[in-house]
Amino acid sequence: MSKKKIAILGSGIAGLSYGYYLKKYQPDVEFTILESSSRSGGVVFSEMKEGCVFEWGPRGVRPKGNGQVVLEMVEDLGLWDELVFANDQAKKRYLYHDGKLQVLPHSLKSFVASPYLGLFLKAFYKDLSAQKVATDETIAAFVDRHFGEKFRVLFFDSLVSGVWAGDVTKMSVSAAFPILKKLELKRGSLLKSLVGHKSDVSDSKQYPKEITSKALFSFKGGVQTLTDTLRDVLADFIEYDVKIQKIDFSDKVEIALEGSSICVDELTSTIPAYELSAFVIPDLAMVLDSIFYAPVAVLNLILPKSELSFDGFGFLVPSKEKSVVLGMVANSNTFPSHAAPNKSVHTVMMGGARYSLEELNAMDLKKDAISFLNGVFGKPLFIEGQELILMSKAIPQYELGHVDKVRQIEVLSPSNLKVLGNYMYGVSLIDIITKSRDLAK
Repeated sequence: MSKKKIAILGSGIAGLSYGYYLKKYQPDVEFTILESSSRSGGVVFSEMKEGCVFEWGPRGVRPKGNGQVVLEMVEDLGLWDELVFANDQAKKRYLYHDGKLQVLPHSLKSFVASPYLGLFLKAFYKDLSAQKVATDETIAAFVDRHFGEKFRVLFFDSLVSGVWAGDVTKMSVSAAFPILKKLELKRGSLLKSLVGHKSDVSDSKQYPKEITSKALFSFKGGVQTLTDTLRDVLADFIEYDVKIQKIDFSDKVEIALEGSSICVDELTSTIPAYELSAFVIPDLAMVLDSIFYAPVAVLNLILPKSELSFDGFGFLVPSKEKSVVLGMVANSNTFPSHAAPNKSVHTVMMGGARYSLEELNAMDLKKDAISFLNGVFGKPLFIEGQELILMSKAIPQYELGHVDKVRQIEVLSPSNLKVLGNYMYGVSLIDIITKSRDLAK
């Protein structure tokens, strides 16, 4: 019998991890990864600048839960000695609103002393009488029912901006926070449902608590160390600068390229929804094209270490502040090795779903970001180095109805087409890698 042949579209983290797991679990399968550009890694992109690590995409992975799937991959790839874990002293998270930074509770003592204590207690009391709602709803509607509008405006608005650069009034709670809907359907109140609740145990190697209790892990050279290693392991399976003209799905999948074609038994797409839509039937294309990607600007800054007295992981900015700045991450507080001696590295995120690409292009984003930071820290900051990238379609938005869209994509896809990627089953590296592993198995 001839070996099954698979083509994988895209060599971002989804395509690379899927290829890695095919190689590991399905040695009898032949596969080729087709990449339209000249590099692998997709949105995972780390750069060394003046001895400092600039992260343009994800900047770390949580080691608990399914983060252990990623840790197991890291160990299998021989990268354990390249790992760096988050500094425990950088656990503090802040909100910036009403003209000042406010630390979020990060321990029982800080919770009791928090200026938000009264708001939390009112929110918890409101949740105790919350009722079950079986249908999907926006994050805003869900949180308002359980905890109140003021709680949502400060905390969930900022959280969604920080993770998805999203808008809580548009995003689906079932798609973005499925665990919350799952808990609600048990007893109505989330607090009541948490009593006796046990998180699912990851079906991977289990690591000791001193590792899983860390906030994040990365690598000495940044997160791109992982994708670069996967690229090297899969070097014989990746073709670069591939320009696809057409894809025909019948008993086999025929991929027409410039001057040649490839025939395989199955195609797995990991490319963005708006790119895949060009090669599929109109009904499926319409669903794919309906997935909105938010534009995001990322500004990386190098400062003298003595310039900024800030002890946290970073801060988020609620949308009520009407700022283009979504938040700042103090990278070198979390991973001190990512900064050169006597330097600090910070990343400012701007834009998101509340801004159009045209609006962001019309702004002086560097000037706006630095002016905002000067206001936050109460002085003009001395910036030694800065670089900005504006991504026109950075993060897919799980808007209301997204769960149904994913089901439609699964149903409308031909039997020999599988769809992976950050618009399907989660935007985090953990979600993407875990789903790639499960499909390969």
